[in-house]
Amino acid sequence: MDAMTARQDLKPFIVGIAGGSGSGKTTFSRKVVEECRKAGIAGTIFSLDNYYRPLERLSLAERKAYNFDHPDAIDFGLAYRHLRRLAAGERVELPVYDFKAYTRKKKTLPCVPAPLIVVEGLYALYLERFLKLYHYRIFVATGIATAALRRISRDISERGRDVEGAKHQILTTVLPMYESYVKPTQRNAHFSINWVGEEIPEKATEGLVRMVRDFFR
Repeated sequence: MDAMTARQDLKPFIVGIAGGSGSGKTTFSRKVVEECRKAGIAGTIFSLDNYYRPLERLSLAERKAYNFDHPDAIDFGLAYRHLRRLAAGERVELPVYDFKAYTRKKKTLPCVPAPLIVVEGLYALYLERFLKLYHYRIFVATGIATAALRRISRDISERGRDVEGAKHQILTTVLPMYESYVKPTQRNAHFSINWVGEEIPEKATEGLVRMVRDFFR
């Protein structure tokens, strides 16, 4: 019997992973879920990027000027309700955000409960009610230059931005909001990763996977 089925009496192991834009938190989250799957423990990623508020009421120009890096841009109420339902073993329908249109899509994405739930996002460690749900909390940090280059690359390739628009957003909202709101949440982490270079931090990955395995023994 593998770890995934051995302890069905336990609630899921929930990890909160936060960090600045371009820090590598999404890549790290995917790696942890992948390695846990190899160990026989199914996992799902619960991304707060899905929970940006719908902005249909605004014009396209107003949406483009909207500060998506401020915590008020996230619908924490809906995210919390969905996370609680997942933790209780219920399936939820995740909202899907269209970053090219700057608002939510009408379709949703089914998310089924799993033994491991990884909550990742800029503000995964921001609110006390979320912190209370986590078994472990991680903050991923990296150099400003590396993070900015990753952000620009992603915004151009995945979100339909141009170079000037991406640079403007970094200077006017990404960096100021990181210093004011995201970086202070590092104190809420059990462990911080200083991600230097492109290689995924192996020791941090192995340590977290071991912790999850031990939880289900």
